[in-house]
Amino acid sequence: MSDPEWAELLEKSPGEAYKQLIDCYGNYVYAIVRSKLGKVGTREDCEDCVSDVFVDIFKNRHRYSSEGGSLKSFIGTIAKRRAIDMFRQLTHRRDTISIDEDDFVSPPSGENIEEDSDKKLEKKRLWSTVRSLGEPDSSIIVYQYYYDCSVREIAERLSMTADAVQKRSLRARKKIGKLLGKG
Repeated sequence: MSDPEWAELLEKSPGEAYKQLIDCYGNYVYAIVRSKLGKVGTREDCEDCVSDVFVDIFKNRHRYSSEGGSLKSFIGTIAKRRAIDMFRQLTHRRDTISIDEDDFVSPPSGENIEEDSDKKLEKKRLWSTVRSLGEPDSSIIVYQYYYDCSVREIAERLSMTADAVQKRSLRARKKIGKLLGKG
């Protein structure tokens, strides 16, 4: 379908024009999105982004004119911008692990309040020590022990190699041991 044909169809039947657009340019948009999100996003993230791209195209259809450039470049621009936005959201979400200190504290059992209090203090001290490691070491430890992620999963999330994650984890655990006074 040529650009003028699509513009004409858009005026007559926006719904049909939208379907034609997805059929003609769906793979093109997916390729753009996948190139931007490939290392940080899942397949579902890419599919969500592609859907968002077509929604954006439809919302901004009034901005397209065949005199202003090709439909393909119009679509490509929207796809790149949306994919970059999604990339920023995904990397921001991945880089900021927000765990409340209360997640590590359990309420007293009532049996031995002193012992429960000591455990809570130990957990807070441990959490404080993990946070003091800095990035990416603290994220590695949290992913490894709090979320129970494998080295390979952590490497993918932090855009590192599995060997680097393993070495950093070992060093971080040794450092935690020294900081907590347990050798």
